[in-house]
Amino acid sequence: MKPDLEFIVRTLNVPRPVASGGIGPLAGFSIDSRTLAPGEVFAALRGPNFDGHEFIPKAIRGGAAALLVEREWPGEAPLPVIRVQGVLEALTQLAQAWRQQVDPDVIAVTGSSGKTTVKEMIAWCLREHFSSVHATRGNLNNHIGLPLTLLEMPSDCRALVVEMGMSAAGEITHLASVARPRIGVVTNVHPAHLAAFAHVEAIARAKGELLQALPVDGIAIYPGHRWETSILHSLATPVRHVTFGEGGEVTSQEEVIHDQGTTFTLHCPPFPPFRARLEAIGRHLVDNALAAAAASARAQIPMAAILRGLARFRLQKGRGQVLGTAGGWLVIDDTYNANPGSMKAALERLGCEKESRRIAVLGDMLELGESAEGLHEGLATAVMEAGVSRLFTTGKLMAALADRLKGHPTIQVDHRQDAGDWIGVLPGLCQPGDRVLVKGSRGMKMERIVEDLCNHAV
Repeated sequence: MKPDLEFIVRTLNVPRPVASGGIGPLAGFSIDSRTLAPGEVFAALRGPNFDGHEFIPKAIRGGAAALLVEREWPGEAPLPVIRVQGVLEALTQLAQAWRQQVDPDVIAVTGSSGKTTVKEMIAWCLREHFSSVHATRGNLNNHIGLPLTLLEMPSDCRALVVEMGMSAAGEITHLASVARPRIGVVTNVHPAHLAAFAHVEAIARAKGELLQALPVDGIAIYPGHRWETSILHSLATPVRHVTFGEGGEVTSQEEVIHDQGTTFTLHCPPFPPFRARLEAIGRHLVDNALAAAAASARAQIPMAAILRGLARFRLQKGRGQVLGTAGGWLVIDDTYNANPGSMKAALERLGCEKESRRIAVLGDMLELGESAEGLHEGLATAVMEAGVSRLFTTGKLMAALADRLKGHPTIQVDHRQDAGDWIGVLPGLCQPGDRVLVKGSRGMKMERIVEDLCNHAV
């Protein structure tokens, strides 16, 4: 069961809509008339470059059950119309009230990289134990997506796992006030969004807002031995802290890589050590699993359920999936986004393919401010350590890396300005058995290259 019309009217303290006779249960909320499902409330958001009110006729044709609009909208509709001062504010108020009414155990995850993966891993573990678990869908992790996530939660939800993203200080504080998590996980802090922050320590403090917003009896989870550890430790409000990874409380040992997967010994007190399995390869994914295990254990999930959940986890599109191709090479699709930390982790994962020729196709990492050129050039060591034999770069910033490695005795380097310039070219340069990593920031649209590599063989 989802929020109904009575809940909306009561929470927002608005008059009951006149055209509401016979309305059935609501299917949820939507802000996009293109994806709206029949029975959903269409929330007509307004922004600097769009006005959802313009799409009300399309939403009605699409089967909207009700409309959430701002007062100045003059239109009429043959369905309940709920008028409010601000649609986003109303969605947020509804989400807070629904979270309070359902009252699940809430786990929140943030970090510069890996937050979606850790969120998914935790959700898989929780589903092995609880009958009803809800989690952020896709990347609905901002001030709009989080309220929608909470409003999608069914009334019988026992545990909620939410992802929190940010691009400026104060944003996670707001998100935490809406979701009110008991357990907070910070996966890591890398130099991302530097265009909006003076230095990387400020990013750590912005991520640490999650730990600062937790209740005193909550649980703060963060890396055990990284440069940001002391900052996160100092910000955390809860008395109980759990660290993971190198130097942490939750650790891994005896890692073994096999075809399409990794096994390792999981040390997660108070449980004894157990052998765990991931159907994925990469040191960073083991660290993600440690964070997920730490959070799941503190949510009172039995170790058997944690191990089953980790084994059933699968990488999502654009986040390291390994794809077969018509030409016989494998593509590691890591095109969702990129910052220096996630780029180095992806290159390290490529380096695990010891028996194959390793190719990297790298696009610009965006939003890095004045440090951008140096951070791109600084990837040279990771490229060399990964054993890359062919490096294809694209974008104005990646030219710095290409220039740094040109003339390297074992790496052949080629650069083109736009990712589209490689379309139709790379399939003719790959060979059966190659492993090809494709990664860059979302603005580079590197997924075009993945599609070309997967669907065309020359």
